[in-house]
Amino acid sequence: MQRLDELLSRGGGFNYKLPGGMVFAPSYVQAGLIVFLIFLLILTLGQLRKRFIGWHVSGIMPGVLFGFVIALIIEGLFIIGGRSVITELLGWENAPKPIANVLDAGRGRLVRVLGVSDGENKEEIVGGYERLDEAEQKAVRAIICGGE
Repeated sequence: MQRLDELLSRGGGFNYKLPGGMVFAPSYVQAGLIVFLIFLLILTLGQLRKRFIGWHVSGIMPGVLFGFVIALIIEGLFIIGGRSVITELLGWENAPKPIANVLDAGRGRLVRVLGVSDGENKEEIVGGYERLDEAEQKAVRAIICGGE
């Protein structure tokens, strides 16, 4: 069991920022395992549908179309998180300027289309802090400033 934990935690991995300030940081082995398990889930659900429902769509085009849609969804999630599958696969911490400009423009447009916001504005945050009582302000200050 300990060898399995060592295997799953080995590798650099990457940090993926989730909404709400949470961070999802799987290793490469864990990420590959997640993708493989999602593939098995889709394959199993397809076989289940084929066996219990008497019809199916034949040919290669529905599979190609479904794969393309899934790839777009995954790439969109990466772009919202501030990364791209291309930069992750190549291991770029700082992508070249032309590629970074294209990724930033795509992220901006996707954020506008989906209506995702990057956070609250400064006045709302300061106003919320000032509405707290003294003890809560100290607690917030300790969290942000590291235990003052």
